[in-house]
Amino acid sequence: MRNSHFSLYEQALTNKTITVTYKPDPSVSNYSYKIYKEGALFDEVKVANGKSSTILLEESGDYSITVTLHLKDGTEKKEESGHYILDVDSPYILEKEAYIPIYSLKKGETFDIDVLKEYVTVRDKQDGDLFSSFTCNLSGVDFTQLGVQKLACTVTDKAGNVGEKELLLRIEKNRETELNFMIGILVLFLLFFLFSYLRFYRSVRLEKKFIPYSIEPLKDKKVSIFDQLTDRMYQLILFVNKGFDHSVFITKYAKRYEKYVPLYSHFQQEIDFVSAKILAGFSLVIVSIIGNILHYHFVSLYELFIPFLVGFFLPDILYFIRYKLYRNTIENDLLQAIIIMNNAFKSGRSITQAIELVTKELEGPIGVEFKKMHMEISFGLGIEEVFERFSKRVRLEEVTYLTASLSILNKTGGNIIKVFSSIEKTLFNKKKLKLELRSLTGSSKIIVYVLFAVPLLFILFISLVSPGYFAPFYTTGIGFIMLCIMLFIYILYIWFVSKIMKVRM
Repeated sequence: MRNSHFSLYEQALTNKTITVTYKPDPSVSNYSYKIYKEGALFDEVKVANGKSSTILLEESGDYSITVTLHLKDGTEKKEESGHYILDVDSPYILEKEAYIPIYSLKKGETFDIDVLKEYVTVRDKQDGDLFSSFTCNLSGVDFTQLGVQKLACTVTDKAGNVGEKELLLRIEKNRETELNFMIGILVLFLLFFLFSYLRFYRSVRLEKKFIPYSIEPLKDKKVSIFDQLTDRMYQLILFVNKGFDHSVFITKYAKRYEKYVPLYSHFQQEIDFVSAKILAGFSLVIVSIIGNILHYHFVSLYELFIPFLVGFFLPDILYFIRYKLYRNTIENDLLQAIIIMNNAFKSGRSITQAIELVTKELEGPIGVEFKKMHMEISFGLGIEEVFERFSKRVRLEEVTYLTASLSILNKTGGNIIKVFSSIEKTLFNKKKLKLELRSLTGSSKIIVYVLFAVPLLFILFISLVSPGYFAPFYTTGIGFIMLCIMLFIYILYIWFVSKIMKVRM
């Protein structure tokens, strides 16, 4: 039975603050009350006299109140209230992607809000999933127009709390037919690959059966699969080269790769590097297309353009790193080559014999270069011309200095042992100074590298935490312009800091 001492005995679900006043009888000397929330003790208050108490319930929950009364005659009794159900928490609308992809509609078609269920979460702490109460104002959105549009949506829970959210829709053309066609092509390609693999596997098994009953040839002329793929790749590069034979721009652009030709046995000319870069770009484009098809998503212009740029410029980094390692190795081993040549001169040997001695004593890039020089001398080229060709290939100041010294010796004569001893001493001091400089500037370089990497690591971390955070940069026109400006500033920053940190010797 309801107790009249509570101003409000119970309260059905509401979203307003609940105020309960408890007024005891005059026979009460003092009392205490306990507030229970979700069945657990939430608060306890002791009242030293018989005055009335006002209880405010402001947080969401299911409350009940128990009052312990101490009467003036020394007896004690308890009174309990009903339940007060309070919900002041608004429901929330959370989109899984910054820009929700929606297919455009034809005239006369109506938008089904259930399409958003895959991309939008609508929940309430008390009521759970509330997508059934999710409504959107469709009057301000033209679903036949491609592009980004805003959709105002609301949701109301059982207590009357309202949650609002403005969703960004990316209206796209429905390319279901094209996607199904491309998936069909991909399936056919996979079937062809599986069929080819099964044929290859069957041929290998048959070969194993016939090997015990056959005679092995004295010389195995088989070509490995890797060599076959390399040859096919180079044939493809030669095919691409034919399209650039008459292009003045591509020919001039390819000249910058002339220094890389000695490092790669399969590339015979500079334009091969440009063709390889183009093929790498198209390879990443194909990977991007296949990835989007597998996700049943039609590839956009940005998803074609960006992978191509990455594939086109990524080989430049690999070329540069390999060439840098090649030059550093030659630079480090050049001093040993000079010492060997100087010792050979001291023992009375000629320049040709000294070069031959270096080819026998040293390995690696420096040994290969001296072997080329020895072969060129064997074919009749002069010493001066051989060293000039060597200088053009490696492009080192030390080699240029060595070539100039030999040229002067050939023209004017002189003591070659003294000249090489001087070169040896100069290179030794320069190498020593470089090592000291590297140790002094090592910490500063690490700081610079960290500063270079911080923006990239920050972008990577944000992309992992919130994949759609940077989407406006490549899905909107103004965003793309801002992205280009930021990239320009970042590249300018790298160039400026590199120039400051560079120490020329």
